[in-house]
Amino acid sequence: MATERNPIRHKTHWAEDSKQLPNLPNEINVEILLRLPVKSLLRFRCACKSWCSSISDPKFVKTHLSLASSNPSYTHQRLLITNDPLCDIKSCSISSIMRHEQSVTAVGVDYPFVPKRFWIEATCDGLVCVHTDKKTIFLWNPSTKKSRKLPSITIPYDWSPACGLGYDTSTDDYKVVLVFNGGSNRDYHRNKVAVYALRADSWRRIADCPHSIPMAGKGKFVSGALHWTVSGSSSVELIVSLDLAKETYGEVLQPDYNSDGVFLSTMDVLSGYLCMLCRQWRNHGVHVDLWVMKEYGIRESWTKLVAVHDVTHPLYYLYGENFTPKCILNNGDVLMVVRMCLVRYNPNNGKFSYPKICGVFPNYSVYPYIESLVSP
Repeated sequence: MATERNPIRHKTHWAEDSKQLPNLPNEINVEILLRLPVKSLLRFRCACKSWCSSISDPKFVKTHLSLASSNPSYTHQRLLITNDPLCDIKSCSISSIMRHEQSVTAVGVDYPFVPKRFWIEATCDGLVCVHTDKKTIFLWNPSTKKSRKLPSITIPYDWSPACGLGYDTSTDDYKVVLVFNGGSNRDYHRNKVAVYALRADSWRRIADCPHSIPMAGKGKFVSGALHWTVSGSSSVELIVSLDLAKETYGEVLQPDYNSDGVFLSTMDVLSGYLCMLCRQWRNHGVHVDLWVMKEYGIRESWTKLVAVHDVTHPLYYLYGENFTPKCILNNGDVLMVVRMCLVRYNPNNGKFSYPKICGVFPNYSVYPYIESLVSP
């Protein structure tokens, strides 16, 4: 008697294994989606209506941004690399720099603006503020490839305005701030200020800044406020702040440098902290120090993170504008750009490594940003 070989009546093991998996509760699906990179989420919006609805929800966007910002592996953190002011933008992940100290590869980034020249002014929550040579300002998300051309605004005096980008928690809105110098001798120390609100998609004037902010100064966003360094009455520069919620001005005290000589200071943001880079000329040599404000607004919380006092050290002869800190890695290393080269510094043992970024021009600028779904 012949053996029956009907594949329908006699299921094989592979057929049993191919049974449809049980559907996960939507809450579990959302928790998984929240931890995925933006590139995957953009694809998964097409998977089904429920996923598309979840990923597009403003609450999902905020939660995804929060989780990405606190990820200890820097999975969603990237560096935007450009040879300003030429039209070339590339990107590489910070996590790859953490894993590979020798070299990382940068990839090209598509951008929507097509002028001959542009400058990156600031980044915030994945949004990038770009100023073109046509006096046009864009808000652009490199991760989602979405952008917005801001309404035109009259820029007086042919001078490059100071610019800043930040988030207003009171209105759940992103704001771009332009500061114009007064122009005349009478108004030279007062700056005209215009604020663009993303939700209203319009510019408006606010109270003049009582300090003279340098032309083309890039505002640094920390703790709900934009910050610029301005010349004070003493040799020490002031830090003036603009609270984006109250739209009021204030001052932040710099570290107690104990300076007994001429020095140069540069302000920046390092992993969410306000920081000051100070290069001092003293009788016995030059000191290069990097200070970080661990608790915003508390002068006593300024902490010296990097101190170079050795004349044989490669950082010894650097000016502030040639030495820009970018972020603090999860092992405590400081990632910085020195003489237009990427440098990784370990504050504990004082050792330096020099990871190479492949595929970029020699003279480049670096801007840390986070992959997010925030829409301009």
